[in-house]
Formats: sequence, structure tokens, C-alpha cells
Amino acid sequence: AALSRFIRPDTLLAFDFDGTLTPIVTLPDSARTPTAICLAMRHLCEIASVAVITGRSIADIRERLDFAPKYLVGNHGAEGLPGQPAGPGAHPAVAAWEAQLDAVADRLPPGTRLENKGQSLTLHYRMADHRDSARQVLQSLAGTLVPAPRSSGGKCVINLMPPDAADKFDALLALQRAEHAPNLFFVGDDETDETAFRKALPGWITVRVGHDRRSAAAYCLNSQTEIVALIARLDALVRPPHPETNR
Repeated sequence: AALSRFIRPDTLLAFDFDGTLTPIVTLPDSARTPTAICLAMRHLCEIASVAVITGRSIADIRERLDFAPKYLVGNHGAEGLPGQPAGPGAHPAVAAWEAQLDAVADRLPPGTRLENKGQSLTLHYRMADHRDSARQVLQSLAGTLVPAPRSSGGKCVINLMPPDAADKFDALLALQRAEHAPNLFFVGDDETDETAFRKALPGWITVRVGHDRRSAAAYCLNSQTEIVALIARLDALVRPPHPETNR
């Protein structure tokens, strides 16, 4: 009912990737858009302004979609915004953090790894034998980094962003302005998406994948498996009706 009242052909439709358009997987490099979601998104992109906003770099995410959204924004909002240089390069703070962590590599718990995305750094601990203790060690090490990063948790990850970097709320607002869209729809599943959920403007509708009492999203889905049905509903609401054929 809320979608029927809210969604219009000129609504900007934005999606997170991991945990939203694809299930969370043990090895991030193995993530791909499932076929059913890919087909549904291809159809939606034909008729609507669609954005994918992800913590991955653009170079990483582009090969995983198999459909072409109008906007592809990476690094939690720091890469790919309208008017931004196509290749912003590596942020000096991120390079400095990687060097500092490499210098204490012997303190990194087994099963953890660093991922330098150019504009952000992600600490992964999904493969650690003891995730809670691994997370605590990584958080402690992150607290020693100079310059101090903006930190955000996630599903077995700790994301480190430069303090001056755009976040997902900044990115969504910039895209809405670029589109001159009267309202905006955004669905995500993680802590980095909560930034946008908390700051959502009156003309936005926000959806979280999975129940979380702490979430600031207006609505939620039961699980990631409901994404196909959601995309189909959005498609039905924005797709122009077929003209009746005169006989």
C-alpha cells in the first residue's frame, strides 16, 4: 500500500548490492547477481532511473551486476557521483592506513584480511575462527590509525572511510538532485545503509532487508529472497500501461 501511494515513474530507485541485490556469501569475490534478480533489474532499468550504491569499488561492482543502472556509485558514496571525476584515484588516507596495518600484520588474527578499495578500506573477518575476538582486535587496530577514519561496522566487516568522504546519504541526495526527482526509494541491509535511513528526507521511502529493531528504515523485508518480488512490484508501478489494441 505504501509503494502504491509513493512510487511514481519519476521516482529515483536506489539499491545496495551485497545483502540486497545478492545474498551475502562467504567469499566476497564470488558474489554475483542471481539470474532472477538480474532479469528483473534489466527490465526495471529500461523504464526507471535506477541507482546501485555499494561499498565495493566501481571497478569491482561493474562486473557483478549483468545489468546497467543509470547510476553506479561505489565506496559507500565516495565514487561515481554525477560531476565527479571518473577515476578519483586512491585517497591518501586509505594508502596511509594500509601501510600502518601492514606494519603490524603479525597482530592481525588468522582468517582476516584487508581490502583497499581506493576510497575506503575494509577489514574482513568472516573467515576468522573466532569472529568476536577478531572483530575486537581489528577495531582496536583501527583506533590507532592516523588520520582517524570514520568507521562503520557490517556483516563480518569493518569499513574505514576518510572523514571527509561522502556517505550513502550524501550520495542519494546528490543523485536525487541530479535527477530532479520529487521522491526517492532506497533499499539496503547493513550499517552503512543505516546512515541514509536515519537521515532520510520526507520525500524518501526506506526499506531494510531483514528485521532489526534498531533500524531507522521505515519498512523492512523478511529476507533477501523477497527482493525479486519487490522489484517486480516497483516495475508494475512505474511501467507505462500498454495501449489497448483496437479491433
